Amino acid sequence: MKQNLTAIAREAGSIAMRRFRTLTADNIALKGGSIKNLVTDVDREIEEAIISRISSVFPDHGIISEEAGHVKDSESASFIIDPLDGTVNYTHGLPHFAISIARTEAGEITHGLVFLPYFDELYYAEKGKGAWLNGRQIGVSKADSIDKAMLATGFACVRAGVKPDSVPIIAEVIYKVRALRRLGAATVDLCYVARGIYEGFWEMHLSPWDVAAGALIVKEAGGTVSGFGAVSDWLNGGAILATNGLLHEDIRKMVEAGLAKQLKTRKSK
Repeated sequence: MKQNLTAIAREAGSIAMRRFRTLTADNIALKGGSIKNLVTDVDREIEEAIISRISSVFPDHGIISEEAGHVKDSESASFIIDPLDGTVNYTHGLPHFAISIARTEAGEITHGLVFLPYFDELYYAEKGKGAWLNGRQIGVSKADSIDKAMLATGFACVRAGVKPDSVPIIAEVIYKVRALRRLGAATVDLCYVARGIYEGFWEMHLSPWDVAAGALIVKEAGGTVSGFGAVSDWLNGGAILATNGLLHEDIRKMVEAGLAKQLKTRKSK
């Protein structure tokens, strides 16, 4: 499995790097008419390459992908694909973008791979067998106090124009932690939690292809993944919190406090 997925991801990465910083307006389209939500012909080219290879190597598996949707159903196992996470970064020439492939079976994520082509970083995890970066085992941060924590978030909710969003949560968190970052690619953020760069990451209004592979990598690196607020199903419910485990409940309380303030303000209007 690892060898096949690695080969598929590296092929996809070579497409991304060949086209990186060469795009023109003709290569970029708006998804849903939103100026903030982009798709490029590179997304589609990578997606077609991944789907073609997976269909050939794993013909009995189902496939769900960001742009193509449900390509093929299966009663046994399926792959969840994000061909290019961080498309806005990619179109602006920022190097934090990734290819994400997760495998699920019987409702559980069994394998996760996230490849950052620009940095040549390949993160991989198999359930029960640890998390790895370019063949080296990785683990989450050992920080045990909020004031030592660097957290990350994203603005999928702002981009989509839906409420609640992360802005009030940021106001609740930012004064209590060492630092707060926003890279624009949830797959990358999750891998950075697994690697011990971040102590935690939260975001709302994401899709399964944004989080499936990265979440398994966090778990196998010793971290904790959950929903927050009213959401328990982090994979399909659109609210995910991933941490080093030691700070999980402290971070959850801060995030939920910020969320509650926004919900209270909305209710009072």
